[in-house]
Formats: sequence, C-alpha cells, structure tokens
Amino acid sequence: MKEFRKTVMLFLGMLIVLSQAVSVSAGELQRIDRTNWEKIKGLLPESALKWVKSGDMVLKYGALDYDPNQVLPTWVMESKKENVGKYKLTAKKAIVEVSTGKTPKFIKGIPFPDIKMSDPEGAEKVMWNTFYMRDANGPLKTKIDFKFMGRKTGYERSIFVDWYSKPFDGYQEAENWENKDNFESVNQVLVTSPFDMAGTAQMTWRYRVEKEDMLNGYVPAIRRVRRLTPAGRSDAMFGSDFARDDGSYGMYDGAISSFKWKIIGEGEVLGGFIGNKPMRVNKNKDGEWEFDLRDKELVQWSFAKKGGSAAPWFVDSTNWTKRPVWIIEGIPKDPYYNYGRQIIYVDKELNLGHWKVIYDRTGKYWKTAWTMWAMAQDAEKTVNWNAVLIFILVDERAQHATSVDSSPKYINGAKIDSNQFSLAGFTTLCK
Repeated sequence: MKEFRKTVMLFLGMLIVLSQAVSVSAGELQRIDRTNWEKIKGLLPESALKWVKSGDMVLKYGALDYDPNQVLPTWVMESKKENVGKYKLTAKKAIVEVSTGKTPKFIKGIPFPDIKMSDPEGAEKVMWNTFYMRDANGPLKTKIDFKFMGRKTGYERSIFVDWYSKPFDGYQEAENWENKDNFESVNQVLVTSPFDMAGTAQMTWRYRVEKEDMLNGYVPAIRRVRRLTPAGRSDAMFGSDFARDDGSYGMYDGAISSFKWKIIGEGEVLGGFIGNKPMRVNKNKDGEWEFDLRDKELVQWSFAKKGGSAAPWFVDSTNWTKRPVWIIEGIPKDPYYNYGRQIIYVDKELNLGHWKVIYDRTGKYWKTAWTMWAMAQDAEKTVNWNAVLIFILVDERAQHATSVDSSPKYINGAKIDSNQFSLAGFTTLCK
C-alpha cells in the first residue's frame, strides 16, 4: 500500500507539472537559461530543470523544421497499421502471435503500435517497441567515443570502441536472413584504444523466445572468450558512469522480464535532436548507407568552449523540441542489481528514449541520462534512418559524467557477415 501511494503521488505530481508548461511558438529557436527557465517548466525531469535553473544547462528550444514522424524507416510506418492487435506477451514477457500463441517467424517494424494507458502490460510493450525501433534501422557498424568528464576537471579522457550489431527482427531485409538460433539481435563491442585496454570486448546474443541473453567477453591478457553473467549488466562499463544496461534506443538494454514495469504517466518532454533538419545519408562504395557528422557546428561540447557557464558535459548545439512521451517506471527484480527504480521518458510516436532518472536501492536520487537523436534521409527522401548520436549520463553524487559519442560516422552495415557473431568470429575480431 505504501508503494502504491508513492506511485500515485508521483503520477499526480507529474500531471500537475506537465499542465503548467508554457508553450513556445514555432519559428526561431529560443535560448533558455537561468533567466527564463520558467518557459520550460514541466517539460524536463526535475533533476534536469535544476540544471537549467543553476546555469549548468543552456537550451535552444523550439520547433524542428521537419516532422520526425515522416523520417522513420518505411517498414516502421507501415507496421503502425499492419501490426495493430497482431501480437501479445506471454507470462514471461516474450512476444507471440495472438492468432497462434506461437513465436512469430518475423516481426516487421514495431510490434505494438496501439498501446493504451489502461493496458496492464503497456509498459513492457513500450520497452519492446524501443528494442524493435533500434532493430528496424538494420545492421550497424560505427565508432564510439566514451568521453569521461568531471565538473572540476572538464574533459578527462576517452575510450574508443568499435560497435557492430545485426538484427533479425524489425528490419525489413532481415526476414530473409537465416536465423537458426532464433535471435532477436546480436551485437559486439570492441575496445580499440587506449593501448592497455585494446582488444577487450563483449558480445551479446538476444533471443526472440523465453530465454536469457547470452553474454561473452574477450580478455586480451589470457586471449580467451569467457561467459559473462547477466547479473553483471548493472556494473560499470569500461569504468565509466554507464552500466551495460543503460544503452539502447529505450535507454535500457537488459531483458524485459528482468524488471517490473509500469506506465506511471504521459505528457510532453523536451527531446534533443542534432540539427534542425534531417541529416543526409549517402551510399558508400560498398553499397551501404552512411551519414558523416564531422561538422563541428553540429556537435559543440561545453568543455571545448572558453568562457561558458554550462557544465562541461553538455552539448550546446542540441536542438530541443516538445515530444509526447510515456513515463515508464522500471524496478529491477534482482536484489543485487546496482540500481533501484528508474524513470524513463519514451517518445510515443518515435519509440525512442529521451530521458532517464536513476535511483539507488534505498530510493535516493542518483543519476540522470539523456539522448540526442539524428533523423536521417537520402536526397530522394526514399531512405529514412534514425540513430542516437550522443548519450550522456551524469552521476550527481560524483559530479562526473560519461558520454557515448558516435557522432563522427554511422554506417548501415548491410554486409556484416552473421558468422562474425559466432564464438569463432568473435575471437577472430578481437585478435
């Protein structure tokens, strides 16, 4: 009963705050800082609003010059009609067909386009949609810069990582790929720098059936692949402020069944986008789609500016616009999980996470994370793509932050061989 009252009070408080938000007219982006923060009251989690009020965060706020709903992969837009009422969840939160009760051979786009606030499994469906939105963008290979930053120290160091992933659901072309292991998706993370960490790697196999993720790690010192336990997913990743589970499009990358989920509200929140127009994607010499974001004007870090007042971990060039969201509460079932309750703000239309607020096991506030998205399109407007370019997590207690920065280049790795994700392929990649 005590937990129920706490949830109700939190929900009512959010509704009150959201109702007080002042709308901002479309047009030129407005600067929001400590002098006029009231204009966005109710449009940010309370922890983030405090940053604006203190001067740690300065926003460019207004309407984008395009509708991001029209820059989604074609098959995602089609699935919003075709998949209505087509799938349901089992007791263990796996996806099955309504008509047969069996695991579908393939799921196109997002599985649950018609979520209702009253649905007792609505939160799980929201989180599944974020997984499938990631999958719908196809195979991916990119380079990631883990930036470490402190309030007093500014930029400290970077860990550079190669990322490879391949979905077997969501992405239209995946329907024709061999999938004898019944994977939903697979991914690999390989550290390339600094020298003392180079070769360290992790690989995840995620299944479409009621089965735990399989995690493997490569340890350069012993030159062997070792099985990792899913319980370690809340541990710090490469010594950063991020846990392994903090990733993905929905700001959570663990098993859906590992948490108790609940929709505790809905409303509007400010979502971050890189660029006020869609990015341009082009075909490279290998026939793969890529977009290059080395333009310094697109990504401007506070730590690189002289005389700025914002905290070093903020990206000044982000465009912030109002987005409709589900407010999702997730509570880990594992008593040894490092985090307690998490609140995630998930875009109702784009199925992307914008904000996450993390509490410790005693219920005290600990961390806040947010994302910056790029919506991309080719010149003919026939190829649509989206990606989280920058993901930042701030540990308020340590006054420290880490960013996952993949802004230099994204490549749709259509030619990634599935054998790369076997144990033998993983070992070869790491050597």
